Amino acid sequence: MAWITTASFNPSSLTGPYVAGGAAAASPRSSAYPDWVLLRKTARISAFRNATTAEGRTAEGRAVEASFWLVDPPGVSYFSVHCPGLQEEPQVVCAEAAFVLFRVRFSFPSERRISTHHFVYTARGAAGPPSLQLLPEPPGVEAVKSHQLGLLPRGGERYAVAFLDRSWTARGDAWQWQFDAYVFSSETCSWSKKEASLGLSESDAALLRPYATSKQIVVGASALGWVDISRGITVLCDLFDERPVVKYIPFPATGVCIAPYYRLTRHSAQCFHDVACYDGLIKFVEIGSNEPDCMIKGKGWRATTWIRNISWRSWRKHTRVDVANISVDPRYSALLPELWNHETHKLELKKLVFLLPTLSVRNDDLLYIMAKVGGEHDKAWVIAVGMKSAVVEGLAPVSTGRYCPSTMFSPCAFPSYLNNMTQGNKSEEPLVGCDGGILEEEEIQAEHRIRGPDMGNPVVKYFKRMSASQCALQVLLTQRWFRELG
Repeated sequence: MAWITTASFNPSSLTGPYVAGGAAAASPRSSAYPDWVLLRKTARISAFRNATTAEGRTAEGRAVEASFWLVDPPGVSYFSVHCPGLQEEPQVVCAEAAFVLFRVRFSFPSERRISTHHFVYTARGAAGPPSLQLLPEPPGVEAVKSHQLGLLPRGGERYAVAFLDRSWTARGDAWQWQFDAYVFSSETCSWSKKEASLGLSESDAALLRPYATSKQIVVGASALGWVDISRGITVLCDLFDERPVVKYIPFPATGVCIAPYYRLTRHSAQCFHDVACYDGLIKFVEIGSNEPDCMIKGKGWRATTWIRNISWRSWRKHTRVDVANISVDPRYSALLPELWNHETHKLELKKLVFLLPTLSVRNDDLLYIMAKVGGEHDKAWVIAVGMKSAVVEGLAPVSTGRYCPSTMFSPCAFPSYLNNMTQGNKSEEPLVGCDGGILEEEEIQAEHRIRGPDMGNPVVKYFKRMSASQCALQVLLTQRWFRELG
């Protein structure tokens, strides 16, 4: 869809995770926001605002507002952007610590041009309300693709944005690839350019495809990784030295059977692989089976995770679980009756059609999978699975539209920084309606019912423990909202 109106984007319909018994999770927590979220990478175009809203301007002077609507995983959080004339939905590029890098793009068909702008959203915590900074274009570079950009936190409100540029260069009598690292510093608000040296073996150099990247990860205090989800990770080490070093980490040779239909292209590999990094430890997951078509038909699959530090010489197998062995609390049958096996009197997760894996960015062994009930085109479920315990920890519905994109979510930790906002730093301005006008008292009360005074986590604030029938009603209401979005 090209345009989402404020009428069709209803924050009160955001659905958080369900616990066993079919109730929305209502476990109390001391903070207003989740520690981390699964953020949908495609924004909604909406004028709704809340305490997370930050404002900025494009290079042409257009006002831009970004807001976040946050629920606990496995519930899916959203962000919305408001800008006059914006028709193409903004996209998250990457997110690390207190920062979210996203793209806003305008098309001008009559002029045959596209105007692309990258912004860095900062959850500033005690320093003040969130901020939005326009990333300037690097000098001397014709065009930077969004997926080339990586984001590196540097402590406090400082950050760096970097990308690798590759050129075919003559060196003496031979031609070879030259890699240049471009680094933007939030402290100087300027770009620098450095030639990178290659710390690659011949086999690694043959695998290196710097432009075939689907996500970015931080692998150290001064190291960024660009993930080619079908092959491995290009790592730029010593980012702030005079001569950064390019290394390559190939994925483990697993030998699992992948459906030939997908051919493991860069996009389709995201249906089977994911990579995350926590405190310098890289995690890799692969979904596979002995039956080539099992995931297409929803028969079964297994998940295997590996771990590796950048200094290690190889990957180490960490956990493995088969979908047939994953325990599902029978009380989830109120939400997913299609999974019930009348012979075994158990819910079987393998009856779902597997779509996407997403690794947790925390120090845990949770894997988030997106799956569909057969025949449902516009809705899927995000399910949290404990890889060591082989237990479903929670689930939440999510709208996918008729077609499921190859990647939908970006794990983000910035909400934990929002929790550090002092009460005095939260917006004390009057609530602003979708038309930009100041709301009267009755309207304010209505807005509070929709999103709360500062939205916070609508699930925790407004969902009580529900019976199965009440939960079923809530799911039906959520499905209606999904249809409005589609």
